[in-house]
Amino acid sequence: MAWISSGGAGNCAPNLFTRIWTVLLTSALMTAISGAMPAPAQAQFARLFGFGDSYADTGAAPGGAYRLIGTYGSGTVSIPYFPFTLTPNDFWPCPSPTYTSCRFTGSTNFVDSLQSIYGLSSLTNFSIGGARTNNTNTMPFLSSSYGLPYELQQFVASGIRFTDRDLIALSIGGNDLSGINVGNGDLASQNQIIVAGALQSASNAVGGVQQLVAAGARNIAWLGTGSSKWFPERTLGSQGATLGQFNFSDPQRDAWADAYYQQTQLLLAPLAQAGVRIFLFNFGILQQRIHDNPGMYGFAGVPAGSFGCEAGPGTGSTPVTVAVNVAGCFYENSVHPTGAAMALIANYMANQINAPTTVAPQAGISTGLLGGFSNSVFDRLEASRRFQPYGVNAAMAAMPSKAVALADPADRWSVFGAASYAGGNRDRQFYAAGYDYGAAGGYLGLEYQFNSNWRVGGVFGYSQPDVKLAVQDARNRIDAFQFAGYGSYTDAHWFADGLVAYGRQDFALERRGIIDVIRANTSADVFTVAGRGGYLFDAGRLRVGPIAGLNYTNATIRAYTETGDILLTMLVDRQTLNTLTGDAGVQIRYPLQIGNGVYTPFLNLTAAHDFLGSSHTVTTTLVTAPLLPVLTPVSADGGTYGRVAAGVSAVVAANVTATLTGTTSFARQGGNAGGVSGGFKLAF
Repeated sequence: MAWISSGGAGNCAPNLFTRIWTVLLTSALMTAISGAMPAPAQAQFARLFGFGDSYADTGAAPGGAYRLIGTYGSGTVSIPYFPFTLTPNDFWPCPSPTYTSCRFTGSTNFVDSLQSIYGLSSLTNFSIGGARTNNTNTMPFLSSSYGLPYELQQFVASGIRFTDRDLIALSIGGNDLSGINVGNGDLASQNQIIVAGALQSASNAVGGVQQLVAAGARNIAWLGTGSSKWFPERTLGSQGATLGQFNFSDPQRDAWADAYYQQTQLLLAPLAQAGVRIFLFNFGILQQRIHDNPGMYGFAGVPAGSFGCEAGPGTGSTPVTVAVNVAGCFYENSVHPTGAAMALIANYMANQINAPTTVAPQAGISTGLLGGFSNSVFDRLEASRRFQPYGVNAAMAAMPSKAVALADPADRWSVFGAASYAGGNRDRQFYAAGYDYGAAGGYLGLEYQFNSNWRVGGVFGYSQPDVKLAVQDARNRIDAFQFAGYGSYTDAHWFADGLVAYGRQDFALERRGIIDVIRANTSADVFTVAGRGGYLFDAGRLRVGPIAGLNYTNATIRAYTETGDILLTMLVDRQTLNTLTGDAGVQIRYPLQIGNGVYTPFLNLTAAHDFLGSSHTVTTTLVTAPLLPVLTPVSADGGTYGRVAAGVSAVVAANVTATLTGTTSFARQGGNAGGVSGGFKLAF
């Protein structure tokens, strides 16, 4: 900053203010250019709870089918294959060598994987392998009294209350089809019984979820049952007096699965509309993909001549048409995916859960972009205010006599332009991804000066913000077009600026999926009305005084639908955000004399406050669960924070003025933003 002169070495106070101005301007520019990285992401969830059947059962208390058999099982159970008789000792300690983890996958399940993905130390297992939505169970020694109702009883007895930082992982309903007796009627009556059973199971399951919601549950990751037609070994139902021998047809299995999935959505819808965030994963779609093309996900195909494959050793009941000990198979055994398959499922579910957090910042980004543009217009006016004759008369009177008083310019019209760069970051909120961004751009304008007091102008700006979010490698590439009209008044001590601005922002969105990139396009319309003013006192060559401003912004982002993997894509509703920000503080001007020229750099130091809070709700809906909107609350950020702005203008040639301005926020809750611009003004 060698071009800044003190203007008089004998005056200590001006020297001090010059140094302060230099340091603050340098800080503002460096903060804007460096684009500070977001703070470490806050863990999204604090605790994880598992409910349901063997897909969710981690083996631990108070659930755990193997544990419960070992604790409460007695006597023997006959089976139609070797070893023909079972005792509790066959289940506890957990079967060796395949199921020593006490999990039905032989290793980990989707709940374990969710715990790992979110880095949670706390996992409480209420799940019981074999549980049905009523209080029955498919496991030996647990046939009655160990279904979902039992799990909920154990939960109530624990005295646990949920918070919005708890994640509930649920898998229930998959065992219910095997409990259906289709009677002795024809196919149509059988189908009616199957569908009626699915509807009842859905009612049972949702009734259980309602109990969890009453206990405070707000985030539920539900693994759908899929269709049992895709299992290597088919679950069996009953017909009349023949128990456990009825083999459902594929259409019947699909009828049960479809009815259960749709009815579950229908019954859950009121909870979702009330703000309970339910992420229902359609396992059936993944099952079919694995059947059709297992290599898509890196799994082994079914050997030629076999109906299905299992990674495990099989049992005495495994059909000869099922290949066993197949490394890389999706299924570990008759109905359970392997640990690797469960990890895939968990990654899908976590992607669904995290996806709304990539949408939540969009409205704030839109208002921030137009706000930054508006601030740059105001800062340019501040920097060029020194050319108003009244604004510097008192300061010039204290300068050496060679400084000539300014007069009304003969050239009323002027054009101006600038190149700019803005950058900033936002920390992660519980429901909103953190991000950092950079935006290169510029603006062009036309100004008319009525007299030494009044001037009006119009500005067009364009920038290309590139927003990088800290979740799913999400990215927003934006084309931002901005228009503003302003008026400015300055007299001997008072000054006031007013501005009306409009921004059109075109978003190209992308985020990482599992097998592809999820993409979308949308646009935003943003309007701003803002004003600033102040009064400057003369203190020798120094000018200082209070300043204040008010800015109202309205942003509307159009609804859109993502493209890509249908298991992950969302419909995103229209978003609106209103902000009202006021700021107040002090402006310091200290004129500098270089040759016969007078330069009046300014420094604004203000405290800003968002009066409307800027909190809002984002509504997204999984394409595969259209009845379950996910309402994501976005907390207000900002609060009360500081802002510093500085700038200066200098005559570089006849009728040509150069301007440099910089601004940054500081101590802002959730992250800061800043910008720098340099430009010219040509009068004619």
